[in-house]
Amino acid sequence: MKKFLSGFIAGTALLLASTAQAGVVTFDDLSAGGKLASISKNNPYAGFTWSSSWYLGDTSVAGYDNGAHSGVDFVSNGFGVNNLGISSANPFNFTGAWFATPNTNGSKASWINITAYDSANQLIGSTGNVAIGSTFSFIAANFSNAARLNIARDKGWFVMDDLSFNRGETQGTVPEPGGIALLGLGAALLGGMRRLRGRRITPPKAAAHGFF
Repeated sequence: MKKFLSGFIAGTALLLASTAQAGVVTFDDLSAGGKLASISKNNPYAGFTWSSSWYLGDTSVAGYDNGAHSGVDFVSNGFGVNNLGISSANPFNFTGAWFATPNTNGSKASWINITAYDSANQLIGSTGNVAIGSTFSFIAANFSNAARLNIARDKGWFVMDDLSFNRGETQGTVPEPGGIALLGLGAALLGGMRRLRGRRITPPKAAAHGFF
């Protein structure tokens, strides 16, 4: 019984923890095949819908040998397009992503600006114009409950990798009452069992035998 209740409490704690799911989108579970092609054919990918101008590539593509922050795959703004979108039907908290400019010839972005909107299309915030170069820079955002991101640049090409996000409770949010109730019930049952174990049951005294 004790093992069951301990497992119950541990399981409930894991259930509560799972309401906030962190993740990093690396793109390395996709196959670029040595070329640049729209990632939108994989929608929804990693829980997000990617606008058609996001192009998946790998470091074997000419001029993109520096395109990945980790692994070999990355995304780029195909044809140097501006204002690319990333959206989700489920709100997410956006932490940031790694950006750089590829080694390819031609125009290259000198800054990136990430803007977030909620499900009502209301502005959450913007990073402002953050400078990027041929080595990767992390652009931190920390936008909560976002439904859509817009990534803008001044000109030319850029690459992005390792997009960080989490879904679930934002900092300071009170956990759901149902989860607390389950955890409390398990704790109460375990506490009651311990109290019962602590009680000593005194056996009845044997009848005294005497001689008359």
